[in-house]
Amino acid sequence: MERSEKYIQYDGAAAADTVQGVRSRSWLGRKFTGVVSYIRKHPQEFFLQVLTFVFICLWIFVGSKKVFTFAEFRASMIRQPFADQYGIVLSYILPAVELATGILFIFEGTKRLGFWATLILMLVFSSYVILALRDTWGSIPCDCILEFPISWKAHLWVNGLISIACIIGLLLDWKIRKSIKTTRKPILGL
Repeated sequence: MERSEKYIQYDGAAAADTVQGVRSRSWLGRKFTGVVSYIRKHPQEFFLQVLTFVFICLWIFVGSKKVFTFAEFRASMIRQPFADQYGIVLSYILPAVELATGILFIFEGTKRLGFWATLILMLVFSSYVILALRDTWGSIPCDCILEFPISWKAHLWVNGLISIACIIGLLLDWKIRKSIKTTRKPILGL
């Protein structure tokens, strides 16, 4: 078997090296090897990208769920233990804020702002859950506003985990930006 440029010689018959099956496997193998190599060389950047993707999915899912079931969501907001007009206003503001937060993660320049917005939202949502669990209003509000079918205590834990992931994302983003600034060469020696 001899290899010359684009063809492989098999017992006197030349065959093209770009057969679809061969090209697909080698392309896929090269891509997989490249991804593994990138993860090994840049684990922090890879983890930050995974966190970013998770937060995009989370906020787009949560916000769009409220938009697509708006009548039900608005009714559940009105049943909350605060004045009806606040429930009506929040039924419009919350989906918009959640979708906007998801969009912030899409762009590199606004990703840090997305982490901060997520952290603030988690603190606000967690405060509301804590007030509900402490029986501030005499009873626990209905579970209809929870995005996932879990208890109020479990929802508090999920919010805490999301907050921790946010802080990790902010720290990784800060560390990566700092390392990029220190590796840049100054212009004209300044």
